[in-house]
Amino acid sequence: MTITKLVKNQQQQRIGELNQRQQGKPHVNPYGTPGMSLNDAGDYRKMVPVDEGVVRQIKQIALDHMKKGYGVSDGEDISKAIRDYTMSLAPEQRLSASWTLNEIFHSEATRLGEYVHQRVPGWNWGKPFDTSILEVYQQGVDMQV
Repeated sequence: MTITKLVKNQQQQRIGELNQRQQGKPHVNPYGTPGMSLNDAGDYRKMVPVDEGVVRQIKQIALDHMKKGYGVSDGEDISKAIRDYTMSLAPEQRLSASWTLNEIFHSEATRLGEYVHQRVPGWNWGKPFDTSILEVYQQGVDMQV
């Protein structure tokens, strides 16, 4: 028997052993974050109740992105805030809570963009503008000019 055949036989034997152990169970990544796998996640894309303090923090981050980066950022701060909150939840609640907070963030960012567009015609994301116009902005509230 050649080394190649020997290795193939060992690989096939190992695969067979792994398949027997699984017996209908979905693969679970042992290095993944519990509750954050999309395998058999079901319908996690739904708005769920989240802590109001975290919602305020998420909206404040969107406002900070607008003030400091004119609506553009590397996303590290929002990712950290969402991760910190979701890791405080039970694993089965994490995906939907993460999705909910992302939706809240993107809705607030869109609202901020529309607010700036109304006051600075021709403005585009990342393009500097006088951020003092944001001093009267109220989070989550649509205001007419």
